[in-house]
Amino acid sequence: MILAHAPEEIRVHQVDEATCLLARRLGLSPFLVGLLRLQDPEFGSASEGLPGWLSPDLEGLLRALPLTPSERKARELFEALPPGGRAVVYGDYDVDGLTSTTLALELLLLRGASVRYFIPHRFNQGYGFHESVVRTIASRGCDLLVVVDCGTKDLEAVREARRAGIPVAIFDHHQAGEVLPEDAVLVNPHAEPASSPAARQLCAAGVLWAWASRTEAAPREWLEERLDLVCLATLADCVSLKNPLNRSLVRRGLQVLRSAPRRGLRLLLEKLDLQAPKVDEEDLTMKVIPCLNAAGRLDLAEQAVRLLHPGDEPLDPLVRNLVDLNQKRRFLSGQVHRDARGDGDHHVHQGNDWPVGVLSSVASRLCSERGRPVALVAPTGTQLRGTLRMPEGGGGDAVAVLQELSSDLAAWGGHRQAAGFAVEPGLWGKVRPRLEQLLRDVPLLSEPLHVLAWPLEALTPEAWAEAEVLRPFGMGNPSPLFLDAGGAIPSVQPLGKTGKVFKVLLGRCELVAFDEERLLERVIPQGWIYRPRQEVWRGRRQLRLYLERIVQGAPVGSAAGGCVG
Repeated sequence: MILAHAPEEIRVHQVDEATCLLARRLGLSPFLVGLLRLQDPEFGSASEGLPGWLSPDLEGLLRALPLTPSERKARELFEALPPGGRAVVYGDYDVDGLTSTTLALELLLLRGASVRYFIPHRFNQGYGFHESVVRTIASRGCDLLVVVDCGTKDLEAVREARRAGIPVAIFDHHQAGEVLPEDAVLVNPHAEPASSPAARQLCAAGVLWAWASRTEAAPREWLEERLDLVCLATLADCVSLKNPLNRSLVRRGLQVLRSAPRRGLRLLLEKLDLQAPKVDEEDLTMKVIPCLNAAGRLDLAEQAVRLLHPGDEPLDPLVRNLVDLNQKRRFLSGQVHRDARGDGDHHVHQGNDWPVGVLSSVASRLCSERGRPVALVAPTGTQLRGTLRMPEGGGGDAVAVLQELSSDLAAWGGHRQAAGFAVEPGLWGKVRPRLEQLLRDVPLLSEPLHVLAWPLEALTPEAWAEAEVLRPFGMGNPSPLFLDAGGAIPSVQPLGKTGKVFKVLLGRCELVAFDEERLLERVIPQGWIYRPRQEVWRGRRQLRLYLERIVQGAPVGSAAGGCVG
């Protein structure tokens, strides 16, 4: 969605003389230093850590993480499982949970175990480690239960497993409660006071992989080949890519995906018209991950595990179904998005016919558009389920908000910026106004939009290639935005047959825009904020510039500085 901005809402960064002096001192181009200062305004006064951030050393970063007693105990549980021992992996239905399930499954198979896995049904059971499932697992026999991407707060389910005599190892990254499960080995950086900030920013698959690496639970080469799973999970769960450890995990995982993709992922990439050797993090975030997520949002999440760890079944029908499910998910998400946008100036929105599986993605989109907290709620089964999102960089804590309501919630949990909850219908009338007020009270940081002044004609493929060293882009390390301060009257032409994509012609330059031809007719543009994107079209890679924002009125200091080369 393209928005119009007043000049005071934009902070323009220049490639000025100070930038050029710093570039010469560091031996980098002024363009690249301008981008580094855009990402971190303090860059320059503290640039000694730059090499480790641009080229992070995964092995060194892993060595810097202290090995906890819980991690040692988890290794002992794995070692105690005899060849042929019965193991069950209990996961979650999002991509972090699905990849964690796959990684745990393959770790146990490596040890010669007989392995089954279970993914809860989003609608019938919901998120978490459930007692009823534990009883079923116990009735079928289990020598080790490995729980991934959940379990930290599921005390009763852990007790049920121990009553059945089943050892439990939990690998999680969700915030811990005041009481930790005593009857399980819990590997969760948020439950370890001595854990590092880098460890606390890992997703669940990252927690599990780092544990396996540091305890030597599997050979190094074998673990390297499974960094594709960690890469997908890290991008899908929106953990910080400013963290060098996550940056390194994603980079190395992309190398695996490009050189030796799993059979199922290779077929999915082909179906999405993506070439494995050229795939990047934006391809995964925008195209691949939504297909994997769609399985759990609208159908059975275990389909994604079957794709990631295929047996003998033909995979073409499975790939087609995942792509079709994602198309359906996009359609339903569009409906929910329109409904919520038309529901007034609330923070909490409810739809009685909204599919629960699409609420989280729509809430994230609304939160980004509005820059404020959003909660979406819909009925499923006998309960109401909700998802809560906080804007990045704000002062809100989704878990703290739900903690305030916890006495009236049937279930809740998550992270600072994203959390979920369930509530009985009879209590919703009490919970809703309290939730609305709590979200209204969240302090918001009025952060301007940071852009780098750079003319359209100067953003060449050669210039953008210098920015590759900043990748991967994502949470905490966003793809940079640029400002062209020209106020030329644009010519708008449709692209494709949908009527939703347009080409904005500005002299010899062009921008691609979505859905906003009428906005271009309503405002008098004084500047264009755009984002570059490398894409593959008919086997060739090309640079396209996407219109993100329109400036109404001239931004202060919008001209490029005296040094742009």
